[in-house]
Amino acid sequence: MRRIVSLGAVVMVGILGVACGGTPKLPPAPPAPSPVEPPKPLEPSSPAAPRGDTPDAAFREKAPDEDGTVVFTPPKVESFRLKNGVRVLFVERRDLPIVSVRLALKAGAGDYPALKPGVASFMGSMLEQGTKSRTALQLSDDYEEIGAQHAAWCGWDSCGGSVKTLAKHLDRALQLLADVATHPTFPDAEIERLRSRRLAALAQEKTQPGAMSQNAVAAALYGRNHPYGNALGGRADDVKALARKDLVKAYETMFTPKNATLVVAGDITQKALADKLESSFGAWAAAGAAQAPRTPAAPATSKAPRLVLVDKPGAAQSQVALVEVGVPRRNADRDAITVMNSILGGIFSSRINLNLREANHFTYGAGSRFAMRHGPGPFLAGGAMVSEKTAAAVGELFREIRRMIDEDVKDEELADAKSDIKHGLPGRFETVNAVTSAVEDIAIYDLPLDEFVTLPKRIDAVTVKDVRRVAKKYLHPEALKVVIVGDRAKLESELTQTLRLGAPEGRDAYGDLVQ
Repeated sequence: MRRIVSLGAVVMVGILGVACGGTPKLPPAPPAPSPVEPPKPLEPSSPAAPRGDTPDAAFREKAPDEDGTVVFTPPKVESFRLKNGVRVLFVERRDLPIVSVRLALKAGAGDYPALKPGVASFMGSMLEQGTKSRTALQLSDDYEEIGAQHAAWCGWDSCGGSVKTLAKHLDRALQLLADVATHPTFPDAEIERLRSRRLAALAQEKTQPGAMSQNAVAAALYGRNHPYGNALGGRADDVKALARKDLVKAYETMFTPKNATLVVAGDITQKALADKLESSFGAWAAAGAAQAPRTPAAPATSKAPRLVLVDKPGAAQSQVALVEVGVPRRNADRDAITVMNSILGGIFSSRINLNLREANHFTYGAGSRFAMRHGPGPFLAGGAMVSEKTAAAVGELFREIRRMIDEDVKDEELADAKSDIKHGLPGRFETVNAVTSAVEDIAIYDLPLDEFVTLPKRIDAVTVKDVRRVAKKYLHPEALKVVIVGDRAKLESELTQTLRLGAPEGRDAYGDLVQ
C-alpha cells in the first residue's frame, strides 16, 4: 500500500574557525578533575503498586505489528439522564486520575435565524465573565486553585462549556461549570472589554487572506439573510450594536436542560458520577422562554456572478476557493462522501494536493472539505496559490473535480483513503479531553451510541461505485463559485478570459459588495 509522508528536518552545526593569517591559540587545558566518591548503592525500591484493569492495558503489553496494523478499540459509551432531563454520555477510563466534562447544547448560532449575527458567539465567550456568585477574576482564580483546564463557547451547531481536572477535584470543578452554565450575569464592564477585543480582531481580518476568503464565501453562497451567510462572530457593525439584552435573550433561548447533554470521560464510576451530577446540575431549570432550534434550509442556487474577487493589492499569493452549498451532517451518504473527499482533497496524498503542490508547484498545500453542520455547510476546494499561477490553479481544481465525476477512482486510492480515515480514529480518543470532544458529536448530531463502533466497518464498505455515485450527486462543477482573494489589478483580465465565468463580483474583506 502506498503511503506518502512529508518530513522536515532542521540541522544546526557549530563550526570553530581559524583567523586568516595567524596561528590559532588554544585555551589552556582544564585542570584534572578531583577524585569523586563512587555513588552509594541505592536502597531497594518498594514494590510497584498493582496496576488496575484499564481498557488499554492489554494493548500496551504488546508493541504494534511491523506491518503498521492498528487495532482500534472504540470507547464504550453509557447513557443516562438526570432527574431534570439532562442527558449524560459517559466513558469510564481509569488509567489516569483525570476527568473531563463537557456540557454540550445541541444547537448553536446556525439554528436560531432570529438571533442577530455575532450574538451567539459573543454570548458563549461571556459565559465565564461573571456569575451570580463570582466575578470573572474570582471564577478564574477558583479554576486555577484546582489546576483545571476550562473553556466556554458557542459555535454553529452547539454551545457549551468544559472542564478537565484531577478526579479528586471533580466536585469543585462541577460546581464551577454548573455556575458558569446556569448563572451567567453578562456584566456590562466585561461586555465592553470583550467588545473592544472583538473589534480589534475584526480590524486584523483586513490583513488575513484566509479570514477574508471565509467572509466572502459565506456572503456569496448564502446571502446575509441566512445564518451561514454571516461570519460566526459577525461584522464590526454587529459587534458595536450588540447590547446586554441580546445576550440574555440568546442565553434564555438556547440554554435549557432539554437541549443539554453532559459528556464525561475519566476516572470515576457511573454511580459516583450520577450522584455528583445530580448535586451540581440537578436543580437546573430553563431560565426563560426557550425556543426550539430551527436550522434554515439551504438557499436556492444563486444566479449572481460566479467569479468573486476580494482585492488585496500587492499580494504575492492568491487565496483560491471553489465553493458551493454542501450537505448536512445527518446525510445517508456521509461515509461515502467522507471517503470521496479524502481522495479528492482531504489528505496529503489527495489528487488536489498531488496535482497543485507536488506536480505543478502552485502552492504549499491545497485540499477540499465538506463543512457538515446541522444544515448544509459549504463545500470548498482550494488553497493559497502563487499569484502568477492563480488562473492555472483554478483550472486544475476544476479538472480534478470533474475527474472525480467522470472516472472511477483507483483501488489503491480507495485503500489509501480508507486507511487514513481508520488510522486517524485512535488519535480521536487518546486523552479524556479527546474522548469527550469526539463523543459529544453523538449528542449534537443525534448519532447512535455505537457510532464509533460501527464506523470502521462502514468505511470499509464504501466501494469504487459509491465514490463515483456521491461525486456525481454532490459535486457540481457548473455551479461552483470561484472566490479569490488577491491583487485584482493583476488577476482580473486573465481570470475572466481564461475561466469564462462572466464579469466578476467585487467584495470587501468582510464579504460586503463593493462597486
